[in-house]
Amino acid sequence: VDGMLIGLSYAASPSAGWAMAIATCIEMGFLGLSFTASLQNATRTAWKIITVACIPPLVLLLSGLGGNSLGYMFSESPGTFVAFISFAIVALLFLVTQELLTEAQSVANGSAVINALFFVGLLCGILLEAYIG
Repeated sequence: VDGMLIGLSYAASPSAGWAMAIATCIEMGFLGLSFTASLQNATRTAWKIITVACIPPLVLLLSGLGGNSLGYMFSESPGTFVAFISFAIVALLFLVTQELLTEAQSVANGSAVINALFFVGLLCGILLEAYIG
């Protein structure tokens, strides 16, 4: 969903696409670190870790290319384009609110620092969009 939203955003506005791509890269960097740590606990074979760790970035890249293609393909049909972007945004918001924030709260035990960092990250995203766009 992230890649599709990046591609669609870029088709709508290159600056929005870049902002989404940069924010997603930051997010995926941290997720990649935790994912590879989990992989190291599951197996010690280096080639398995590298192979499995390369799958999410490839899927992100391919879905970004697909979203961009869809965006340009449906740019003549604003209703369809808005439907695709709406789906991607709602799916991403659902994932963040239902999965990631719930998990962060359970791991942090309601820490005020975690709550504050969430809003700092949100502010950084807004400032990034203002700087690029």
